[in-house]
This record gives sequence, structure tokens and C-alpha cells, in this order.
Amino acid sequence: MVVFRKYNFIILFFSLLFVSKITNAQNVFLDDIQLMNQQRNNQLLDSNFNNKQSFFIRSTSIYDDNYKTRYKKKLIQNLKGGYDFVNNSLLPQNWNDGNMYPARGWQERYSVGLNLKLWILDVNFQPEWLKAQNMPQEPYIGNNEDGNFMPKYFGSVSNVIDNFRQFGMNKIDTFSWGQSRIGLKIGPIGLGYSNENIWWGPGRRNSLVFTNNAAGFKHYYLQTNKPIKTPIGNFEMAVVSGILDTSWYTDPDLDLMRSIWAGGIAEKNLDQRGIDGITISYNPSFMPNLYLGYAYSRQYYINEIDPKGNSYPFVSKEKYKQEIGSFIFRFVLPKDHAEFYGEVGTPNKDPWPRAFFENSPKTGFVFGATKIANLPTLKSYLRLNVEMTQLQLYNPKDMFYPGWAFVGGLSNSWYTNDRIKQGYTNQGQIIGAAIGPGSNSQTIDLSYHYKLNHIGITAERVSQNNDFFSVVYFSGRNGQVDPDLGQLWGYYNKYWADINIKVYAQAMPIKNILLSASFMNTNAMNYRWIKYVIPGSKYDDPSSATDKFNVQFQFSVKYILHGTNK
Repeated sequence: MVVFRKYNFIILFFSLLFVSKITNAQNVFLDDIQLMNQQRNNQLLDSNFNNKQSFFIRSTSIYDDNYKTRYKKKLIQNLKGGYDFVNNSLLPQNWNDGNMYPARGWQERYSVGLNLKLWILDVNFQPEWLKAQNMPQEPYIGNNEDGNFMPKYFGSVSNVIDNFRQFGMNKIDTFSWGQSRIGLKIGPIGLGYSNENIWWGPGRRNSLVFTNNAAGFKHYYLQTNKPIKTPIGNFEMAVVSGILDTSWYTDPDLDLMRSIWAGGIAEKNLDQRGIDGITISYNPSFMPNLYLGYAYSRQYYINEIDPKGNSYPFVSKEKYKQEIGSFIFRFVLPKDHAEFYGEVGTPNKDPWPRAFFENSPKTGFVFGATKIANLPTLKSYLRLNVEMTQLQLYNPKDMFYPGWAFVGGLSNSWYTNDRIKQGYTNQGQIIGAAIGPGSNSQTIDLSYHYKLNHIGITAERVSQNNDFFSVVYFSGRNGQVDPDLGQLWGYYNKYWADINIKVYAQAMPIKNILLSASFMNTNAMNYRWIKYVIPGSKYDDPSSATDKFNVQFQFSVKYILHGTNK
């Protein structure tokens, strides 16, 4: 086990950089939300269970508050600098990486953070500068065997969400306020104005309401910085109210659709969108290992007016809004160093219990478990995490207009909306689960840890937007005979599924410097729901004509003024 001694780990780390041929479906960027996983691991390792944090609320501000309590009397609470690099060989693969873009080619982000605290004043100045090569992507003509393919795609996807795979054709060079905030910290309560990413929910790979998959949005916040203890248990909460940024880019398939049927392209309202959210968690004193929570968010057009030409009041029931919410739980087994967690929610309505028992439920969920096994030497351990997410509608017919099964196009998928046509996005990327509308994922991750050093491997399957697959290829009358059309069948061999295999490593070779890197291979089978069967091959065989392969390399370095390898 000497491999994790100081210099041997460095050798192993850089060996992974240059000789590995495979790669987790998560990124290894050293953002503060990702780094909170170390605090979560420490909680599972604590058999005395002193840390009562739920980890349902994660952000830069909460990470800072937990990480540096021994420096609470200093003016400069922390000084951070970061550099992130990613390169995709062919496909625009990205997840949970903040303001970074889905892009082919290289992309890099620079960040400098200065956290100051004077009495109750809390200031974190942490801007981000992003540059992306943004190379041309694979040519895409849809399914040329189906003239209605692109109209159906726009009807049920592109017209009702801004979930782009490319942002223009030029190199990208942007500056943002990144993880900056200014606020007050009064005991366990923090309030202020922020641009930082937030994550609500227990998931490590996906969460239904808020993740760091897109750029952070400007918002006012009121939150607990640590659990509030009461005689009946511990409480945590966060409330946000902000503005979402509409992307001024257009869908990369717009020109193709315009050449097929320009009338099928929906005009989108570019008015400012507001967003509000609240999450509350409860850790009962009579069940100290259990955490229960609720998360809710709504978005709306700020300047929408009523039929009489008046603005709607803030709490109006008549004002249209897209709602997303979930119930959350996490159960910790400190003596077994394990946890079970889950999140169950609904799109386009508030998630009260009745919503889960109505006809044609659109429930989505995230379920996962983590097990840590202590090893006898060097205070190291193995960590195994499994997580599964489902956003696909249970009933494919929910995507079809009644009586018009071959038209398709209803916006019932998660994060899509036929009134707020940007969907649940910020700057053209989803602010909820990274896998996106109609998708499912299964992830398994195994890693070896010694303090902040670790190496690991992740395997994941993502079934991409099965709701749209149903619109295009599903026939509710499979095998039946239509008087005019003959025997009707669907296509079960044209699912788009990504298989991701990833190897990653993280090391702190010297105090204050943290490094991470990963390689990931992606096999995108039937990329973008297209399959051309090779003559002579079987119906179910993979197709080299339409399967795509991507190799992604990520590297990240972070300087933390008060960083220690613990």
C-alpha cells in the first residue's frame, strides 16, 4: 500500500494521465460542489456520527463555511485559484461542469477566488474566464428514411427546451462572475446576492431540481450554513429568487428544419425569466440517521401581462409558471459506513402526494447507495457508489396527441414546456439532471481513497431521451393490422444509448495544491436515434455506420490557501 505515499502517488497519478485508455460519467473538475463529496465521505467514516449535515444543499458558500471554520477570525478566509481543461475528440460530452459548454475540441476555464469575512459581512469574489475551441460537429441530417423525423424532433424537443449540443460555430471566449457572492452570515443563517452554482438533493450524479450542470444564475438567497438544532431535530433550508439567462444562440439543427418545414419552428419569447425555489430538510431527533427533505422550484416570464394588460402580482395563481419539485430522503448507517438515498419528483406541477397517484403519472426518480470499506493500512478506504435515475415517462402514449398517434409532439417530458419554450434551462443548458428529458441512467463507481488522494473507475449507461424515441419509432398497436397501412410495428433497435467508461485520479502532492485528471471512452450507439443496418448484419447488431465513439480527457488543478490533505 505504499503506492499512496507522497511521491509514489504522484508517479501513479501522472501515469494515468498519459497511458490510460479508458475513463466516470461525472467530471473531475475541482469545483466546490464536487469537493463536498470529501466532506460527505468523512461523515460516513465517522462512526460517532458527529456531522449532522444532510448534504441536500451544496454550494461554494456552504463548502467554504464547512471547510475553514478554524480560520473564522481571519479577514481573508480563503484564497483559491483553479484551472480546468477538457477535450472531446468527436462528441460534445459534458455533465455537471457549470458554465462549460457541450463542445467538441478543447475547452479551458480559469478561476480566482478571494473570500473575505468582516464581522457578519461575507464576500466571495470568484470570477471565471472560459475559452472553448468549439470545433464543427458531426454532420447531422436526421433520419432520411422518415420525412417527419425533424418535425417530430422540433415538436417534442427543440421547440420546448433550449438544450443545445453546440453554441454557434466560432471559438468561445467569455467572462462571468462565476461563483461570486456578497452577503451576511448571522450565526447559522446566510443571506445575500450570488451567482454561484447550487445543488439541491442527495444524488451524486443527478438531481431533479438544481445541479451545477449549467452556469450559475444571479439570485438572492436565504439559507442555513449549518444545521439548526432544536429539541425535535435538526433543520436545514434554502430559499432562492433569481433571473435565468436566455441563450442568444440558436439550435444547431435550425437550418435543417427550415429546409424541411420552416413553419414547424416555434418562435420563442426572449423575455427575462424569473426563478424561485425552496428546499427544507429535517433530521428528526428520534431517528438521527434519517434525513427527509422537500425541494420546489418554479420559473416564469417576468414581464408577462394578464388579459387586461396588467402585470401579475408575484404570488398570482393565474400567472403561468413551470413547476418542478421532489421529495428527498437519505438514510445513513454510520457504523456500517454506508448510506441510502433517493429523490422522487414530478415535472410541471407541485409534488404534493396526490400528484403521484393521478392518472398517467410523470414521476421521475433518483436512487443511490454508497458503501465505504476501511482498509487496515494507511487509513485508506474503498468507496462503492451506485446510482440510477429515471426521467422517461412511464407511458409512451403521454407523448402523443389523443387520436393522432403518428403526430407526436406533446411537451410532457421532464424540463420541457410548451409555454416557456426555453424549458428548465439557463444559458441553453439544463439546470436539473444532466441526462436531460426522457433519459435514464445507471452508474456504478469504485474508488480507492487516501486522504484527498484517490483513484477510481466508473461505468455508466445513459439511455438518451426515450420519450422522443417513442414519438418517432413507437407504435401503440404493434403487430395489429390497419385496414389502410397494413401490419404496424415499432422499432426497438434504434434507441440511442451511451456507454461511458472512465478512469480518474486525484492527488494533493504538496500542501495547498490539488490535482485531478480523467480519461473517458464513450460508445454512443445509434447516435441521435439513427441506425443504418449494415447489409448482411443482424437486426440487433451494432452499426458502424451510425455508432459514434468519443474520447474525453479532463484535467484540473486547484490552489487552496488553507488546503490540507485530510
